[in-house]
Amino acid sequence: MSALLAAAAPSSWAAPGVAGVRRWAGVRGDDGDLVAVAADAWSCPQVGFVAGVATAARRRGTGYGEMVCRLVLGDLLASCGRAAPMVDTANHAALALYERLGLRVRPLAAAALEGA
Repeated sequence: MSALLAAAAPSSWAAPGVAGVRRWAGVRGDDGDLVAVAADAWSCPQVGFVAGVATAARRRGTGYGEMVCRLVLGDLLASCGRAAPMVDTANHAALALYERLGLRVRPLAAAALEGA
């Protein structure tokens, strides 16, 4: 999984072993290779967050990313009642995927404390 994330989503904040990343789902291709992953990350009782979504470059556009996102979002909706993606607004492919899944974009600004 780490190799897939490093190759397909190197700027992902969600990665194995990162605090707050609770669990992962993955999809394997017909050849048995791991081709797509997504995480339940930084969720709380009121809303579940999907992050760390990555699809192997050679498998993009084949439905594997959508499959793993549907699985994670469905589980988060069942357990939290609400679900949302953690995605950079510049990631147009991911935004298009989430819109196909029925999610609506609601921009959110975040800030960090200097030196924190």
